[in-house]
Amino acid sequence: MIKKSMALILTLLLLATAGPVVAEEMAREGSGTGRVYWTGTFDVLPMGKELVQMNYDGYGVQVSDTGKGLFHNATGHVVGGLLGVKGVYENDSGLICYTRPDGDQIFLTYKCSGTMGKSAKGTVTFVGGTGKFVGITGTGEFTRHSLRSPAKGAFASFAVTKSSWKLPEKK
Repeated sequence: MIKKSMALILTLLLLATAGPVVAEEMAREGSGTGRVYWTGTFDVLPMGKELVQMNYDGYGVQVSDTGKGLFHNATGHVVGGLLGVKGVYENDSGLICYTRPDGDQIFLTYKCSGTMGKSAKGTVTFVGGTGKFVGITGTGEFTRHSLRSPAKGAFASFAVTKSSWKLPEKK
């Protein structure tokens, strides 16, 4: 009986908290700031002493500074690569797919530059999405901070983000 009561209470609590989120109308444009935490794996192709090609595949989670918004509690998948010359890179670029808690996705491209193992600055461009985010446009910027590697062949980092976006007019 206690298990059934607990299950009922949990169900009612979930319905009470999820209802407003599901019913909330999405703004047609906006901006936000937050943090995204990444971890993943990479492959390195050293080319002599001064050049290195690094390709990576990672997963992360983003939270907004306000506790709500476009990317709050979204998960991300990033695929990218860079060419390092004497430990410096100016061409780190790739694609990010964010999946929001409601299942809709937002797609971005990014570019950044920096020094291997140190902070990097970059920009993002919104290139589309699924569901209510089809046709989304926007831009953003970020500062990525490298963290100590959790394992050989793995990376960890976090980025402080700022973005603005706009959805197309409803037809």
